[in-house]
Amino acid sequence: MTGEGKAVCVTGASGYIASWLVKHLLHRGYTVHATVRSLGQLLLLSNFDFPSTVLHFKSTGYQRNYDTISYVVNAITIRSLLNFHLAQLLQPAVNGTLNVLKSAAKVSSLKRVVLTYSIAAVFYDNSKSDSSVVDETWFSDPETCEQKELWYALSKTLAEKAAVKFCEENGLDLVVINPGFVLGPLLQPTLNLTSEEFIALIETGKEVFPGGIYGIVDVRDVAIAHILAFENLEASGRYLMVSAICHSSEIMKIVQKHYPDFANHAEWYKDMKYVGPPRISVSKSKAERASGYIASWIVKLLLQRGYNVHATVRSLDDPKKTEHLRALDGAKERLSLFEANLTEEGSFDSAINGCECVFHTASPVLLSVSDPQAQLLEPAVKGTLNILKSASKASSVTRVVMTSSMFAVYYGVKPPDFGVVMDETWFSDPETCEQKELWYALSKTLAEDAGVKFCKENDMDLVVINPGYVIGPILQPTLNYTSEAFINLIETGKEVFPDGIYRLVDVRDVAIAHILAFENPKANGRYCLVSAVSHSSEIMKIVHKHYPNLEHAERYKDIKYIGPPPFSVSKTKAENLGVNFTPLEISIKDTIESLKENNFMSF
Repeated sequence: MTGEGKAVCVTGASGYIASWLVKHLLHRGYTVHATVRSLGQLLLLSNFDFPSTVLHFKSTGYQRNYDTISYVVNAITIRSLLNFHLAQLLQPAVNGTLNVLKSAAKVSSLKRVVLTYSIAAVFYDNSKSDSSVVDETWFSDPETCEQKELWYALSKTLAEKAAVKFCEENGLDLVVINPGFVLGPLLQPTLNLTSEEFIALIETGKEVFPGGIYGIVDVRDVAIAHILAFENLEASGRYLMVSAICHSSEIMKIVQKHYPDFANHAEWYKDMKYVGPPRISVSKSKAERASGYIASWIVKLLLQRGYNVHATVRSLDDPKKTEHLRALDGAKERLSLFEANLTEEGSFDSAINGCECVFHTASPVLLSVSDPQAQLLEPAVKGTLNILKSASKASSVTRVVMTSSMFAVYYGVKPPDFGVVMDETWFSDPETCEQKELWYALSKTLAEDAGVKFCKENDMDLVVINPGYVIGPILQPTLNYTSEAFINLIETGKEVFPDGIYRLVDVRDVAIAHILAFENPKANGRYCLVSAVSHSSEIMKIVHKHYPNLEHAERYKDIKYIGPPPFSVSKTKAENLGVNFTPLEISIKDTIESLKENNFMSF
């Protein structure tokens, strides 16, 4: 199991979010040190179906509970929308956070602290527009909160600022989770405030927020986010957690749909129509780690070649998903954007209608997950089939080009012999991926298998592109996973792969391979795309050559990696298609220049 042999401390463990967090941690094999205000709060957690040896309780008094702890998750929260006196809210929030961090700073085994704050520490800034997409760069302004007497928001804002400052000064690795209005099943035997407010809304119509707008997130998603925040080495900064923004009338229509006999209040709402949309929305891009990295380049190159392009995005209202596409040369004349969702069958019908080729690039990219089936496997397979079903309805479609991955190639039943050259005849084995808990590899393998099977059964022409680790300039305004991990490698030396071997390809080569796979009528089957197999030390020597003042690169300048990589990847089929691979040195330099230009790196 993921957490076997690792100890985690959860503060405030009897609370709403924390109870789910403890449950998930135990499921994943972690030893959990749970702190509560009173040991009389143990009944709920003691009833979890796990050996008592993996769950230890302490009343709050943190230091004695932190010995040998790898991670601390502070889920204590003082939540109220009432006008508490400052001493009842601000002082406990700030001092409580600092007390946890002071104890954590004394523990040499500690690797990371994950703190639970709130979207209330994000929303309130008079200098921000009333009609915007809120993301992790937003921070509530203490003066604004104080002027408006938003004491809870002020407490979360001051506590988060104090935590960030303390961690920076004391060398602690901090990740912050900022959830919205939290709903979902209860594990604890007492009502938490958001659930109590939700009951009041659906039973009496009493609004929690004056405008009736709710930024909602499920408690199970919040709990999983905390775990991913320390399991994923690349996690950093803060993560906003809001799955949906809706008006109370929309909530009540859902209540009425499922509980038509529920009192009278749901009935009052059934014919109401909220006139909106909400003034603000909240970006999910960092939490979901959706990239659009390859797809953006495919759109750019297609427009350059004169094609009319139909491109799908999850939300037409999110400028971070649309503005960089609308700004491309030729976009005004030949780019049409459609809103579509991978998990909804028929969602892509209108976008695909009238098109000659479908490029399927959308798929979740997560290398660390808590629920592989829900987070990776189902979206990848179901999403592929939903797109192919839509394509099968369009008589205009002559070919589908699908983005898979070298992860669907590498992991066979037996490890490859040393020095072997892999090619398109190699396939990852689903059982092997499952046994090794290689969930991303399994998702790509199953999705590719499902796509090939569907196209054979429905007489559709399918070509599959299998890129390696993709680097190169970014077009989208948000960081994709491979670019963020590449930054961490060159800035801190944090490896993506344990053996330090990278099988790399430039994003521009991947994009042109997709287009050639469509334009060349002889293209068929799958195409492996790996331009260079390189050890991290070789990558860092290239970085040092071009950026000699980068401190981490300096440490690599005299290191020599000994020995050839355990296996390489054939370029023959891709080169026969017409792909001219970009030299590694150019890819690395162009990647860094692009990241600097977009303010993701500065040195």
